[in-house]
Amino acid sequence: MRYLIALLVAPVLAQAATTFDGYEAFYASLPDTLFHGDGVQLQPYAMEGDDEMRYGWQGVAAGRRQALEVRDGVLTINGRVLKRSRIQPFPGEAVGETDLGMGAVAYFSPSWTCVENTPTSASGSAVRHRVVYLIKRGEKGYEGWRLPSLFAHCTSVRMKRQRILVQEASYRYVEGQDVATGVTLNEFALLKGKFSPTGVSRSITFVEPGNVYRFSVDVGADR
Repeated sequence: MRYLIALLVAPVLAQAATTFDGYEAFYASLPDTLFHGDGVQLQPYAMEGDDEMRYGWQGVAAGRRQALEVRDGVLTINGRVLKRSRIQPFPGEAVGETDLGMGAVAYFSPSWTCVENTPTSASGSAVRHRVVYLIKRGEKGYEGWRLPSLFAHCTSVRMKRQRILVQEASYRYVEGQDVATGVTLNEFALLKGKFSPTGVSRSITFVEPGNVYRFSVDVGADR
């Protein structure tokens, strides 16, 4: 009898272990993540004669000295400007002048930088979308990609077998209902500078009606 009870309870315990209160906690549980921790927040400052506030940070990260600055929405990394023309958006996303500014947070790893921000103008369900720039340092300067924005975080970026992997989130609905029951995360690899689907997806289900930040990972969600 005890053996039978254990068999019945085990799946329940396994499911409970996959419940998360937020996407950052979920992303931190994934293997091969490229960025870790809380990142560093760019701080506001002004130069004499400036009409616009600047946001910046400098210090040691990923084994080297780093310096970032955002001015008029333009990002400068270690003295080099990342031109908007060098930022490729994921399909459906766009690169804008107000993407970065107050509240921007940066993450570092060898050869890669990630900067994320929720625009101050965002309100309501729009705050679920975050601007995430993934940036690579090359011999000819920096190039970047704007990642899918829904529930996005720098900590969701992974590197496996030298491939960058990112996720595009989309709401999942039950037929005939207007309220989403969960999210499907489709995986894309960055290949030769382009986003290519890998065929892998994860499915998560909201565990409280109306709360999109508390969810469980569906058993067998990876495919």
